[in-house]
Amino acid sequence: MAEHHKTDEEFDTEVTAVIDGTDPILHPGQGITPAERDILLSPKSDWDAKFLVGGLAHKSTRSPEQITEKTHARFLLEPLYNHFVKILVKNNSLIDDFKKILWKIHIDSTVRHIIGAGPASFPSAVKKDLNTPLHVKLSSVANTTPTLAALPGDVDRCDAFVYIFADSTTPEPTSEGQFIKAAETTDDKMDIAFDLANKGKRVKIILQYFNPKGHGPSSEIIDTIIP
Repeated sequence: MAEHHKTDEEFDTEVTAVIDGTDPILHPGQGITPAERDILLSPKSDWDAKFLVGGLAHKSTRSPEQITEKTHARFLLEPLYNHFVKILVKNNSLIDDFKKILWKIHIDSTVRHIIGAGPASFPSAVKKDLNTPLHVKLSSVANTTPTLAALPGDVDRCDAFVYIFADSTTPEPTSEGQFIKAAETTDDKMDIAFDLANKGKRVKIILQYFNPKGHGPSSEIIDTIIP
C-alpha cells in the first residue's frame, strides 16, 4: 500500500508539533541538543512565511509565484525534518510514546509496547558483568526453571530493552514503552553494546522472553552505569 502523501496543511501541523515539542528549553531531558534542533529553525521559518501566503487557506488570493515559493520551501524543509524525526525522535526513549503518537510518528517494532500472548516465564536472578568498556553483560535464568541455564522450551530468544538517562535531569521512565530494544540472545547470556557517547551514563534495562506469539512478562529492572 502506497504511503499517504501529506497535504501541506498536514505537513505544517506535524512539523510544528514536533519542533515545538522538542524545544530543549521548554521540554528538557529529551536528549536533543539545541544545535540539532536549530538546523530546522531557519527552513521552518521560511516555510512558515511562504505557507502563510501560498497555502490553501489563501486559495483566492495567492499568486502562482507564491505557490511555487511555498512548494520550494517545503522541498527544502521536508528532508531535514524527516531526518530529524528518524535519527533523533522516532526511537528516542526519552520521549514517551504518547507524544510520538500525538505527533503522528510511526513507532518502529523495536519499541516494546504491549506484552503479547508470548511465554509465561520471565528472566530472573539477573547478574551483571561490567568489566568490559561500553558493554553491559547479563546472565539470567527463567523463573520457572531456576536450576537450568537454557531458555525454556517455549522461548525462541531473550530481548533486552534499555532506557538511557541523557543526564541528571532526565526523568525516570513512566512506562515500559519508553524502553528501546538494544540486543537479543538465544541463550542465558546477554551482551548489550553501547556507543562511546553513552559511556558513564545511567541506564535501566529490562529483559523479556519472546516467541512467535509475542513477548512475555518483564524481568526486574536492572539499574546500572554504562562502563
